[in-house]
Parts: sequence; structure tokens; C-alpha cells
Amino acid sequence: MLKAKNLHNKGYKQKEIARIIGVTDRTIRNYLSNPATPRKIPKRSSLLDPYKTFIKSIVEKQPYYNCMILFNRLISQGYTGKISILRDYVAMLRKEILTEAVIRFETEPGRQAQVDWKEYRRKKQNGRKNKIYAFTMTLGFSRKPFIMHTKSMKQSVLEACHVKAFEYFQGVPKEILYDNMKTAFVCDAEGRFHPNKRLLALANHYGFVPKRCQIRRPQTKGKVERTIGYMVGNYWPRVKDWDLSLDELNETALNWLKAINQNILRDFGESRNDRFEKEKPYLTSLPAVAYDYLEHHELIVSRESLITYETNRYSVPPEYIKKTVTLKIDPLTNQGELLFEGKTIRKTTLKPKGARKRIMLPEDEKAINKVWLKQFLKRQSNQKRKRQPREHQEVEIRHPLDYEKLFAEKEEDVVCTR
Repeated sequence: MLKAKNLHNKGYKQKEIARIIGVTDRTIRNYLSNPATPRKIPKRSSLLDPYKTFIKSIVEKQPYYNCMILFNRLISQGYTGKISILRDYVAMLRKEILTEAVIRFETEPGRQAQVDWKEYRRKKQNGRKNKIYAFTMTLGFSRKPFIMHTKSMKQSVLEACHVKAFEYFQGVPKEILYDNMKTAFVCDAEGRFHPNKRLLALANHYGFVPKRCQIRRPQTKGKVERTIGYMVGNYWPRVKDWDLSLDELNETALNWLKAINQNILRDFGESRNDRFEKEKPYLTSLPAVAYDYLEHHELIVSRESLITYETNRYSVPPEYIKKTVTLKIDPLTNQGELLFEGKTIRKTTLKPKGARKRIMLPEDEKAINKVWLKQFLKRQSNQKRKRQPREHQEVEIRHPLDYEKLFAEKEEDVVCTR
């Protein structure tokens, strides 16, 4: 058919084409009059067909829902197929859902903030590199950001950064959007994600709703992503080679924020500060008492009057030996406060984890030596008391004949009784 059409396009007549190909004129006429149609492939039914509506409802809500959990749920409903068919179908659904056009929308004032982390590596004077993390919270309406550099991304640090951000904005948004960070959301046995208990306690204290965006879809939290991109390209190149402490780094970050908040946003014709003035009245007021993000550790004072935390040992006044004390730690400054029954014993700067240091304060060492000396003297006195000889008792000395008379009298008594 293709050859006939090519000859026809070159100007050959039907009879000539039929003679060249070796078929009848009618065949050539049918070739040229009927367009080519693809062969119809019969549609085969699948064991998964009765469950596709249910699967689609799950994947639309959670594109990366665990296939093994979904497979077990289908089996309980009567599915008899293999998991490979399910995985292929879920992969196709994910591709369709994740490639849908994302409609950009503007959040109303005070409604939403977005949170994310950025990890940096910077050189120190000894040539080694250490990690620095930047916590970023961006308000949805005004685009006003808050940045704080830390040495870790653990749970208590995340909570502390939230508290500092709310104090910076002097208010709290109605909801906060997170990505798939483990310090914010946990997965249950059914594959559903929920805020962890610590985040829920923080949200309850400040009155916001924690929400999780769909993973691998940065468009859903694009405002904080753009803030981080701007920070990486504009701020970090200025300071990455400076020998700054963490406090100094945070100070430079706040100064940088002051400068960029005055810049006019091209999409709105207003600065971040101008838009924040409109957004600030819609933020929830701060509670009277700030959230307690300090880490609490219960420790027992050893016989040497020491407590142990993260391989390091710290001295304690000897009156607390064998007692349980509380160590409160600020995860941002690494400052520790030691308490007993709610009363502060002292405050101290904690050593890095793994340093294996023994910190003995002079006043503690002096007091401990006194206690030990007192105990030593007491033991010595007890030992001397045990070694003292018994008092001499006067014993009456008698002549042996006296004992013979005594025995004779006893024998007579025995004979009489018989």
C-alpha cells in the first residue's frame, strides 16, 4: 500500500502501478481510496481493574503511599494479582499527578508560613569543613523571611527556631507548611503522615496548624524555596569564607534581611516591609509565656560528685551525691542549667559531644576533699575503737581444796536424792 501511494504521488496511473507491483487495478484502487488505519489491539482485562478507583483515591491524596501497605489492603479486599501490576499502575498514576500544572495562588495575610532547612559546608582555620544549617521561615503573603543558623537540625533546635521566628515576626501565622522532615511528621502503620507529639505541643502552645506538603513538589512551598535560592546566591557567597562564630553569622544574616526587606518586589510593586505591615495585624498574638524548648535530662550524681552527659563529666557540690538532678540545655547556645527540686544549682557551658572532658570546679574539688577527709577520719576512729582491748576484770583466786569441798557437797546431794 505504501509503495502504491508513493508511485501515485510521483504521477503514475493505476494501471501502471498495478503492473509494477503485480496486482489488479481494483487492489490499487482500494489502496489509494482507503486510508491506512492501525490494527486494533483487543483490550485485555486486568485483575486490578475492580480496584483502580480505590487505588486512585489513595494515590491522589498521597502520591508516595507505600505500595506494600496498599498491596496488603487490596488483598484484604479480595485482590488475587501480583504486586508488580500494582506498582506499574501506581507509577503511572504518580507521573500523571506530579506532572499536573500547579496553579499559583496568593495566600491571604496571616494565613500561612513555609519552613525549610538549608545545609552548608564551610572551611575553618584548620582547613577542615564543618556543617552549618540555616533554618528558614517565610510568610506567605508578605514574603518576609526569618533565617537562623544552627549546628544541627534535631527536634529541640527546630522548636527553638520556631520560637525565635515568632518573636522576630511578633506574631504567629494560622498554619505552617513543612516538607517531609522527620522532626515534623511521622508515618503510621497505614502509611499516613501525622505531626509528631513535640510539634503538636508547639503548635498547641502558639495556636497554628502544621501541614505537610507533597514530597518532591517544591511548587507547594515555592515561597520558602525562592528565599533559600536567593540566600544561596546572594548572602552565602559574602560570608562563607569569613571566620565567624555562630552568633556573628546570625547577626550578619539579620542585617542582610533588613536590607533585602526594603527591596521592591517586581510582582507586587511593594517591598516585603510594606506587605508585612498589611499582614502583621492578621497574625495571632504571642502567648504570655514563651514555649519551653529546653532539653530536660535527669542525671544521678556519682560518688565522685560528678554527672555525665554526652561523654563529658561535670562536677557538682558534694551535698548532691547519689541524688537525681535535672540538666536543662538550650540547644541553640549549648548552655546548661543544673537544678535540684526546681532550684538552680549553677549554670555552665557544655563541652562538645565526644570530647571526654572532666570539668572539676575548684570550689567543688575543695568541698569534696573536705568531705572525703571527714569520712576518712571517721573510718579511722571507728577502726581504733574496734581495736581497743577489753577492760581488765578482777578474778577471785581460791585454793584448790575449796573446789574439792564444793564437789564433795554436790555428791552428797545426789546420794540423798536417790
